[in-house]
Amino acid sequence: MDRTQTRDSGDTSGVRQFVADDLLGVEVAPSNGGAMVTVSPTGEVDFLTAAVLRSALLSCLQPPCTHVIVDLDEVTFLNCAGLTVLAEARHLAEADGIRLTLRGGQLAVRRPLQLTGLWARLTASPG
Repeated sequence: MDRTQTRDSGDTSGVRQFVADDLLGVEVAPSNGGAMVTVSPTGEVDFLTAAVLRSALLSCLQPPCTHVIVDLDEVTFLNCAGLTVLAEARHLAEADGIRLTLRGGQLAVRRPLQLTGLWARLTASPG
C-alpha cells in the first residue's frame, strides 16, 4: 500500500514519510529553507515498492528545491524497478535545473547502479 504521512502535527520541519507497508519507508527531509532535500529510503526497492520511492522523489522536484540527495545507506535491495525510478528522477530533475545525487549504499545496492552507469552520473560533482 502506498501512503504518505507527515510526522506528528507538532513537527514544523517539513519532514514527510512515504510508506509501502513493511517493505519500504522513505523519509523526505528538507533543509536550507527547502533548497536541499534529503530522501532516505529504508528497506527494499523493487517492483512492489518502487512507486513509493518515485512519489517521494517527485514530491521534491519543485521550487525552492535545487538539490536532492538520495541517501541509500538503509536500502537493502535495489532491482531494475528502483533503477528506473532513479533514472527517471534524474531526467526530470535535470530538466528542471535541479541537481540529484546519490550517497552511500551497500555494495549490493551500488553494484547495479555501477553496472548501468547511473552511479557515475549521480555521484559526480557538477562540472
